Amino acid sequence: MARPRQVSDDEILEAARECFLTHGPGVSTTVIAEQLGVSQAALFKRFHTKQDLLIAALSPPAEPAWLPLVHPGPDDRPLRDQLVEIASAMHRFFLGVTPCIATLQASGIDMRALMSRYDVPPPIRAQRALTAWFARAVDRGIAHTADPAAVASMLIGALHGRHFMAQVGGVTGDDEAYVDAVVTTLCDGLEVTP
Repeated sequence: MARPRQVSDDEILEAARECFLTHGPGVSTTVIAEQLGVSQAALFKRFHTKQDLLIAALSPPAEPAWLPLVHPGPDDRPLRDQLVEIASAMHRFFLGVTPCIATLQASGIDMRALMSRYDVPPPIRAQRALTAWFARAVDRGIAHTADPAAVASMLIGALHGRHFMAQVGGVTGDDEAYVDAVVTTLCDGLEVTP
């Protein structure tokens, strides 16, 4: 008899993520196991319940991937260039995470309970970091706003909202042009100093 295939947790999570996003949260763990060439029992040895597997596969990272771009800045480059870089990274992040969040919500998981698993929920961490970045831009005199938190929310909302709308079939067009338009509008409102 052949020895069962050994798979890593990362391989399980990748296959589970693909199956949940393709078939929805109701997909059978049999489908996931078959894709990996293992038994359902092998899945449940690592992730005790289907819900545990769903959460592990689809939960957002504790720190959004674009945060390292805002922690040190703004730097000496033109603010608009930095915002394009940040907004493009945010766009790529939301492209991946928004379908995962939608699938978690469709499964009936309480998102507040899910977020309580983090020391600081990722959306709050992102909001705080981006707010601090805009506050530093104001302090340096290269942007003007009375409310850096509102500006951070506008940027996050504009980029996340586009991916939410894509989930429900309401968005078409060039993503790069959209990011550029959002940044241009934001810079106009901030009276960015070149």
